[in-house]
Amino acid sequence: MHLIIVQGSGRGQRFVLGADPVRIGRDPTNDIVIDDTRASRHHAEVIPVGDDTWLLRDGGSRNGTLLNDEIIDRTVLEPGDVIGIGDCQIAVHAVQEHLSTFSLKIDPESLQKRLRENAPSTQVNKSLQEALFEAGMLAQSDLPAEELVQQVVAVIATGVHFEAWGWIRWDDETGPHAIGARDQVSVDLDNLDPSRTLIEAARRRREGLLSAQVGGAFEASVCLRRKQALSALALPLAGRGENATVLYLERGVGTEPFHIEELNWVAAIAAQLAVDLQNSRLFEELQNAHQELMVSQEQLSRQEKMVAIGRLASGFAHDLNNPLASVIGFLQLAQRELEKKDQGTRTQEMLKRAHDAADFCRALCRNLLAFARTRPFHPGGEAPFCVSEAIEGTLTICDSRLRDAGLETVLEIEDDLHLSGDATALKQVIMNLVLNAADAVRESGTGTTLTIRGSKIPEGGIELEFNDDGPGMNSEVADRAFDPLYTTKDADRGSGLGLFVVRRIIDGAGGEIELTTSPGEGTTFRLLLPDSLARLGSEEVDPLDVSSMWQG
Repeated sequence: MHLIIVQGSGRGQRFVLGADPVRIGRDPTNDIVIDDTRASRHHAEVIPVGDDTWLLRDGGSRNGTLLNDEIIDRTVLEPGDVIGIGDCQIAVHAVQEHLSTFSLKIDPESLQKRLRENAPSTQVNKSLQEALFEAGMLAQSDLPAEELVQQVVAVIATGVHFEAWGWIRWDDETGPHAIGARDQVSVDLDNLDPSRTLIEAARRRREGLLSAQVGGAFEASVCLRRKQALSALALPLAGRGENATVLYLERGVGTEPFHIEELNWVAAIAAQLAVDLQNSRLFEELQNAHQELMVSQEQLSRQEKMVAIGRLASGFAHDLNNPLASVIGFLQLAQRELEKKDQGTRTQEMLKRAHDAADFCRALCRNLLAFARTRPFHPGGEAPFCVSEAIEGTLTICDSRLRDAGLETVLEIEDDLHLSGDATALKQVIMNLVLNAADAVRESGTGTTLTIRGSKIPEGGIELEFNDDGPGMNSEVADRAFDPLYTTKDADRGSGLGLFVVRRIIDGAGGEIELTTSPGEGTTFRLLLPDSLARLGSEEVDPLDVSSMWQG
C-alpha cells in the first residue's frame, strides 16, 4: 500500500509502505513532515505488523489522530482509509494490478465515494472485444503515429466518456510534443509543460495513474479546462527500447470520476495502441532503411557501370589514339606539300578543318584515357589561345547538329579574351554544353537561340555564359544534371556522361560551374575559369611518329 498526502502541505507526495515504520509529525526528522501547529513533534507512526498489514498508532499527541474522521489510539489500516492530522489528510492507497502491461495506481475509495455523490452515473458503453477489434483493424493500415492515436481515441470515446484528451511523446533533444482535443475540438499544445503533472508521473513510473480529484498539483494538466477538471487518468504507452508516450483522458466538474472498470477497459485498448505505435515506428524505420538500401544499391550500380565504362574507354582510347595520330601526321605532311605547290586556299582550308577535327578527336581520346585511369590534372604550360577562336572552331564541328535542331548561335565575346593551357579541354566543355542545348531544343520543339557570352573577371580569369531559350529543367533533373550516367535523352542520343565530364574538367582546371534553370524558362550555364587552365594527364603520342602498320 501507499500513503498519499491529498490535502495540506506536501500535497501529492507518495510514500510506499514497506518493512520500516513511517513516522509522522512536525519534527523535520519524521518521514512525513506536517507543517501544522495542531500536529505534535512526533504525532503518529505507521508500523508493519505482518504481510500487507500495517498498524496506525497515535504517539501521544495533544490533539489526537483521526482515521476516517474518528479519533483513534491504534488501528489496522485498510485501503481507502484517510488519516487526519490538523489540516493534513493522508489517504491509504491500494495498488491494483491489471492484466495488461500497466500497473494502476488509484486514488482512495473514500475520495471517490465523496466525489460520486450527486453525480450522474457513467459506465462502459461498448464491449472490450468489439473495441479491441476496431483498434486492431486500424493497425492494419500504415497510418502515421499521430493519426493512429487520434483514430484509436475515437474508438475509446465510443466506450468511455471523457471531455478532453491528449497524447504526449518525449524527444531527447526537443522535449515533449503533444496533440489533443477538448470537447471534440483540437487544441494547440505546443507550449505544454507536463513536467509537474499526472502525465510526467505516469511516464516516469511506467504505470497507469488514476486521479479522482485533480487539484492544484495538476493545474498544468495537458488539457486544462476553463473550469477545474474533476477526474483524470494517464496511461504510459511504452514500447521496447524507447521512451514512453502517455495517453491522458480528463473529465470536468459535473461528471462522475473515472471508475476502475473504465480504467481497466481503457488500459486494455491502450495496451493494443502501444503495440500498434511500436509497429508503426518499426515499419517507418524499415521503410527508411529500405530507401537507404535502394539508394546505396543505385550508387553501387552506377559505380560498377563507371568501372565498366572506364575499362571500355581505356581500351577504346588506346586503340583509337594511334591511327588518329597517323591521320594527323599525314594531314600535316599533305598540308606542307600543298603549301609548297601553292595550291588553292579552299583546299588548304578543308585540310585545316580535317586537321582540327582529327586533333580534337585525339584530345578527346587523351581526356577519355585520363578519365578512365583517374589520372590527375596538372597545370598546362601551353601558350595563350584565343577563346573566341576556340568557341567558333567548336561550333563549326557542331554545325550539322545545330542546324538539325534549328538553333541559332549568338556570340557576345569580348575582344582579346585569352586563356593559357589546354584549349582542347575548353573545346570539349563547349561542345558538350552546345550539343546538350541543341538536343533539348530539338526534342521539345521549344527555343530558337543559344547565346554565348564571354568577359574578363576583374579579380582574374574569365566568365563564360551559355544561355538557351529552350524547355529548361525541373528541380529534380537539375539536381542530378551533373551525375554520371544520368540522362533524360533517348538511349541513342546520350550516355549521361557529358555534363559529368564538363564538371570534372572545370573542377580540375580550378574553375566553377553554376546551373540556373526552370521549366519553360530556358537554361543557363555560368563558367568561371582561371587565366591558366589545367590539363588532363595522359600519354602523349607524337603525330609524326607514324607506325609502319598504318603506312600503305
